[in-house]
Amino acid sequence: MRSFLLFACCFFFVSSLSAQLAVEGERFSLDGRPFDMWGIRVASASQSDELTEHLIAQLDDYKAHGVNTVTLFLQGSSGAYSDPFRKNGKKVDDPHWARVEKIVAACEERDMVAIIGIFYQRVMANMSGDLQIKNAKGVENAVKTVAKKLKGNPNVILNIANEHNSSYYKKCEFYDFNNPQNMIDLCRLASSNAPDLLVGAGGYHDDSNVQIGKSGHVDVLLFDTFDDDVENGQHSKWHYEYFKANGVPDKPIVNVEMFGGWTGKFMPPGVYPPEGQAVHFIDVDEAAEIPGLSVFFHSNPWCQGGKVGTVGGANRYDLAGRGTEEDPGIRWWFEYVRDTRKQ
Repeated sequence: MRSFLLFACCFFFVSSLSAQLAVEGERFSLDGRPFDMWGIRVASASQSDELTEHLIAQLDDYKAHGVNTVTLFLQGSSGAYSDPFRKNGKKVDDPHWARVEKIVAACEERDMVAIIGIFYQRVMANMSGDLQIKNAKGVENAVKTVAKKLKGNPNVILNIANEHNSSYYKKCEFYDFNNPQNMIDLCRLASSNAPDLLVGAGGYHDDSNVQIGKSGHVDVLLFDTFDDDVENGQHSKWHYEYFKANGVPDKPIVNVEMFGGWTGKFMPPGVYPPEGQAVHFIDVDEAAEIPGLSVFFHSNPWCQGGKVGTVGGANRYDLAGRGTEEDPGIRWWFEYVRDTRKQ
């Protein structure tokens, strides 16, 4: 019996190790096998029980289309946001954290990954004085708290802050989120409290992303594209090549929010004209071409409940239809990813 128990314990230990999400050069591996990351931004999914359950109900559909990663933020997004921290960052509200754990576990059951972010700019802009994080120490406390809570999860990447370049962060008088060195320092802090946890940061400013990406304390460069990128024709590949040309070493480079607020133009929610869909397909083709580049679908009207700046609308994570007025939805992007990955 003792031999059997020893074998069982060793098997469990080895299995746990082999299931760990890892970085191998510029690519991911999961369970010791290459993991080709494709994702969707569901930033407010932990803001309520209803949103959490709604997201989990879609995971099998995502996986069937080859989309294997979701990204969300504890403080949410324009679709719904809150401050879940207490005691100056030393605690997260229990119900909120239970929802995060539920999402992470549901992803793990499906061999999917969850990128869990911490800070969202509209919350850190002080929320009319109700912010529970009171000073720079509170920011550090929040990072340590979340890192420790995520420690041991084999399928998680920690993202420090949403769009750290955002001007909203300037309203946070006690911490300079716009400073890329501060993002690096917070990545280092997270790693020191959870050494096996993959940690990343980034935003939509190319030179800041280069600085962040070059740091040995940053496992994954998590960047965004924005309005001007669409107008200038600078898609994910352009940014990837810029980062590499300016010294970012071999590590995964992930566009966690394709096109940012520009997607707010696709109204009513879920309606994308052919030219709008075509813009998105460019990034899919580029990510399929480049092993070290991953892209995440983002739809402000569909997944965040309205145009930029609106709060509390209908956040939807289901695929629904193919993007026409008669059949609104985001299925067209998922089908394009599925068909592209089959090639």
